[in-house]
Amino acid sequence: MNLLNIISYILGLSFSLFLSFVKIILVIILAAMAYFKGYNPWIWGGLTLILPWPVPIFTLIIMSYLPKKYPKLPKEIRQNPAFEGKNPVIASIMALCAMIAKADGNVTKGEIRFIRQFIKGHFGISNEEMNTYEAAFNYGKSHPEDYLFFTDIIFGYYRTRRDYVMALAYLFVGVAMQEGESSTAKEAQTKKIVIALGLSEYEYQALRMAFQRQSGGYEQSYSGQGFSQYSNQEDLVKKYTQVLGVREDASMAEIKKAYRKLVKEYHPDKLSSGSVPPEYIEFANQKIRDINEAYEYLEKVKGGK
Repeated sequence: MNLLNIISYILGLSFSLFLSFVKIILVIILAAMAYFKGYNPWIWGGLTLILPWPVPIFTLIIMSYLPKKYPKLPKEIRQNPAFEGKNPVIASIMALCAMIAKADGNVTKGEIRFIRQFIKGHFGISNEEMNTYEAAFNYGKSHPEDYLFFTDIIFGYYRTRRDYVMALAYLFVGVAMQEGESSTAKEAQTKKIVIALGLSEYEYQALRMAFQRQSGGYEQSYSGQGFSQYSNQEDLVKKYTQVLGVREDASMAEIKKAYRKLVKEYHPDKLSSGSVPPEYIEFANQKIRDINEAYEYLEKVKGGK
């Protein structure tokens, strides 16, 4: 083998290794996209890995244009006429709203108006399309025990968009509090739904406070029944770690990670589309202030440790 052949072999091997490296990167990217869109990442990643060039490029392009896949309701609900042919996310939201509104035995016009305005704005649908979800709403009124089926749909669809989940939790709390202070039955139903969506007790109480027109700032703090003054460092650490969703013994690295995640979720740019009511934007802005204050305090207390 002469020198020219050796050089050609090395260059060919290097190029093959480079293409293999690029293909692995494409596999990772496409599998991640498939997962976040609700498709099987193993199938799409596997196809990208075994298919020859330039097919992996085309599979990536195809995936980028595929719409996000909706989770499926259980078969017995999916085949119910109230849900056949309906967007499962909107139908689930309507059913959950109905469970809350009906919890005290009476659905009011104010509750209906609040639900319709929120969903029309959030999803950009017309009055006529809203009317097609009336049957899903009626199903929710008479089947409150099925709430986990519907929270699973919402949680599954928005698993990477916690800001959307918070906005919907705001809707559910708002339905419960349209007539002022919610009844015990409405509060119990709402709390079950909000917690099932992955929100914390603190976040649930903060949403309630937003409707009670309380400040929600850190002159007040969560106590399980509302907010009360804290007087020592131990209590303040407990309060601020609740806000950031970390353990009281969390390291500064964990606190910083949680802080950055929450700031990203409540960033004003995510709320500028007009898909959520102004009141929620006000609540989210207050949350940003609270999150910043919590981080600043914990950084001061734990930063040197």
